[in-house]
Amino acid sequence: MTDWLNTVGEQLLFFFILPITVVYLVGSLSSYLTDQLNRWLGYALTAILSFFGVVIHELSHLTAALIFRHHIVSFCLWQISDDGILGYVNREYNPKSYYQRLGNFFISLAPILGIYLTIWFLLSFGWVTGWHIRNVIIIFILVSLLLGFHLSQADWQNFWRGTPFYLALILIISTVKYIFFQ
Repeated sequence: MTDWLNTVGEQLLFFFILPITVVYLVGSLSSYLTDQLNRWLGYALTAILSFFGVVIHELSHLTAALIFRHHIVSFCLWQISDDGILGYVNREYNPKSYYQRLGNFFISLAPILGIYLTIWFLLSFGWVTGWHIRNVIIIFILVSLLLGFHLSQADWQNFWRGTPFYLALILIISTVKYIFFQ
């Protein structure tokens, strides 16, 4: 029994606690940066600067929602609006479907992966050694992407809706790992 609890605890640590801690810290840093830029530059200029980050953020939500078979009601990849919402994906899902309910967890966190992969791609395939105008453009895009790491309150609400299903998945996988791969 102790070995099984250790297996479950290890899986929870590596696949839930540590990743969510990193997501929260990176999102908080992004939120702080956005707040500071809003104060220094104003909302409209900060919204323009965050264009690439917002577009990748919303495309990540949209892609994950499609993977988990959510119905897309409407979406906007980028806008400047009076309510401060720069982009959104409105979706519906079947509350009887465990797969779609689990999807809420991944859909809410998808921008972290999407922006990370975009940064990796830019640095791996776009960056050139030495001083080059392309690197200046990449730095501008990187700053914009950093602003897109922030998860909204709606993202966190959807995260918590999907968390019980994700934790159940971890428990099932941990049990299978314990029984068959010990």
